[in-house]
Amino acid sequence: MKKLLEETAATIREHYRNAADPLSEQFAFARRETEGEIQGPPLVFVLGNHSSGKSTFINHLLGDDVQKTGLAPTDDGFTVIRHGANEEVRDGTAVVGNPDLPFEGLRQFGNDLVTHLKLKLRPNELLEHVSIVDSPGMIDDVDAGKGRGFDFANVVRWFAERADVVLVFFDPDKPGTTGETLHVFNHALQGIDHKLLIVMNKTDQFRSLHDFARAYGALCWNLGKVIPRKDLPMIYNTFVPVAGAPDPVLPVEDFQAAREELIAEVRRAPNRRVDNMLTQLEQFTSRLRLHCRVVDEAARDVRRFRGKAWFVLVILVLSAIAGGTISLGVESSIWLTIGLYAGAGLIGYAGYFVIRFLTKREERHAIDGIGS
Repeated sequence: MKKLLEETAATIREHYRNAADPLSEQFAFARRETEGEIQGPPLVFVLGNHSSGKSTFINHLLGDDVQKTGLAPTDDGFTVIRHGANEEVRDGTAVVGNPDLPFEGLRQFGNDLVTHLKLKLRPNELLEHVSIVDSPGMIDDVDAGKGRGFDFANVVRWFAERADVVLVFFDPDKPGTTGETLHVFNHALQGIDHKLLIVMNKTDQFRSLHDFARAYGALCWNLGKVIPRKDLPMIYNTFVPVAGAPDPVLPVEDFQAAREELIAEVRRAPNRRVDNMLTQLEQFTSRLRLHCRVVDEAARDVRRFRGKAWFVLVILVLSAIAGGTISLGVESSIWLTIGLYAGAGLIGYAGYFVIRFLTKREERHAIDGIGS
């Protein structure tokens, strides 16, 4: 699989360089994926409400206490967990400044995000095949992103677009009801349903089947408002065993099976990577093609406008010249003849600058129209 990923990434890079990049530069289109993003390993992005068990699941997945856990929010930034020969932690500046890593694009979100980003390297078997991104827990305030100092929803969108699997964790206390969570679903996760895996975690905390049914129903109700599909995606009802936790009341066999299925989906991220790389290339080239058509049509409109303006100017100049010639032929006042000829020259001179001004204004209107 690793060899297939490398070969696919190399082929896609060639398509970008030979076909897409020249057109993108010529028509001033948006930047495509960087080399690091294309050749980067499969990516698993983990989202969820605060205290929903994201970090606990990551530690269970890796078999190591990589992330801090707790009932209160333990981390207010994004943590990238990748494979490395030795344990190491790097700050955000080193992460976005390394062209071999697929995170250069995060610069656009400002220094406040960069200072809330870090990279952890671990010599872990699973990390040889996938990288994991842990995110800050989402909270009740829908405007919390403003307090973070960076655009949280758009950062989530950036990671989600590049991820091959997106896990969204909920827990019994907050089954999809936090304002920031609903905001992220509405503005950051639209169009990537095929990557989403919904997880209702901590099912071992339910003390009765009635409590489980109420929480599950509340989660489905909230998801139905933000996922525009007739049928909701599968929800993985599961829990992560924690030392010292009370014994579950409900039967746990199905919950344990769901956990194993979820882990298997994470391990299948490399299989999804090939499809996602091809999909991203197809989406980029489709947008580029549409952009080129719009720009070309806008340029045609500007050229037509300029042609009409020059036509009117030529008619005016020729009319003035013709008037001067006629006045000369009928032996009218010499001053009238001189005035008509001078007027022709003045109209031509002034018209040239007027047409340049109007054409530039038309170009700005065209550019503004494309941008909107």
